[in-house]
Amino acid sequence: MNDPIPMNDLDRAIRAFQRSQAALPDLLRLLCTGNLWLLIPYHPEVANQKMQYLEGQPMPFLRIQTSKGVKVAVFSSMARALEGLKAGKVKPRTYMPAEMTARDVLGMLGKLNLTMSVNIGCATGDISLPPHSLLRLASGAAFQSVPDGPKENLILDKVDPADYPTDLVQAMFEVFRLHHQFRAAWIFTRTLPGQPATARKPYYIMIFMQPRDEAVFNDFSLVAKSVRQDYEVNLSLTPDDTPECVADIFRQAPPFYVAADYQPPKGSTPAGL
Repeated sequence: MNDPIPMNDLDRAIRAFQRSQAALPDLLRLLCTGNLWLLIPYHPEVANQKMQYLEGQPMPFLRIQTSKGVKVAVFSSMARALEGLKAGKVKPRTYMPAEMTARDVLGMLGKLNLTMSVNIGCATGDISLPPHSLLRLASGAAFQSVPDGPKENLILDKVDPADYPTDLVQAMFEVFRLHHQFRAAWIFTRTLPGQPATARKPYYIMIFMQPRDEAVFNDFSLVAKSVRQDYEVNLSLTPDDTPECVADIFRQAPPFYVAADYQPPKGSTPAGL
């Protein structure tokens, strides 16, 4: 598709995310950077001025009723905002783009419990984020993910490959292919003694990284926990990266992923093989 509007970094990130979920971390970082544009009722006297959000201040920005609920139209640039107006066949002098800092937009819409739709109607394609995600982005909490770690009295059970969550596995593979640090990965389920079964089936993803890289693991976590799901996702690195520890995990269960250039430790034949 030919796009007459020059693409900025956020436009390219939206396109990349539509091709691969592994592009999510870069997309989220760019969403927090610079400025975004909303649509407000046409007022020529405030054209080309940056808006500032004040707590409790009513904001007359455009809300769109979609099949998936009400969303606020947000754009990556002035040009994309005008493109969105044209695509929506909005009459001239009805709405106009208003510029705000990205973090103000994210925090404002999150606090108002509104879903944000970026570049709706534009050639880039669009993405939507729910209120809780907007608040985590605005505060920076979304980028401070750490391994969940084992819980007390945790019992890990093997998962039959036929029961692997396909969408989650696919998203994880897309990240693994980008980073050589991921050496092997396992999927377990878990039970807590004496506790009733949970409504959502829990999956426990154990990752062997060498070398360990917190920033890369955090990006992996963003992708893994963003997959639309009706199950619980828990992430952890192996307790340590010694051959003895890794071999023991191999003996417990076959991994669902092993890097092509990785040779498992001796004595680590997966259970059941």
